Amino acid sequence: MSENSKAPAENVSDLARALTRTYESHYRELLEGVPTGQPSWVTSGGPEGGVYGTIENLSAEQASRRVNGTTLAAHVEHLRWAMQLVNDYYDGQEAPPDWSESWKVTAVDNAGWRDLRDALRATGDSLLKHLAAPVEWDQEMGRMAMLASYGHTAYHLGAIRQLAKQVAD
Repeated sequence: MSENSKAPAENVSDLARALTRTYESHYRELLEGVPTGQPSWVTSGGPEGGVYGTIENLSAEQASRRVNGTTLAAHVEHLRWAMQLVNDYYDGQEAPPDWSESWKVTAVDNAGWRDLRDALRATGDSLLKHLAAPVEWDQEMGRMAMLASYGHTAYHLGAIRQLAKQVAD
């Protein structure tokens, strides 16, 4: 059977696998950036272009410094909380979220900042594992959760990168 004469279900299955791989790799780029010298699709390139690299060398004082009514720590906790919500969805938990909870952290001390960065990475690693598994692209709630999470993470990556510029010493 030639490539063009595959059964429709086979074509759909191949497309679903390709979409899943693409989605997971682009989400990974938002979080981890890309290896130095590799092309990027979304970030400014290098590991420092992702969320983890952007916040890696910032101090707790910088993370807690208010800029236009918000802080880096607040955005990092909000992003961690939102990604955990998606992890919970994949784990079969459907508790209605109280988004106000996601903005409660605004300032951190050194230990708190280290813990928050570690928690963000652990939550992101868990999410990437979920995203690497076959995705049911025919289920609307799953599609919406994935696409909304990607857009939300991209938005907060941009916000975090702009705030990092503002607090740079």
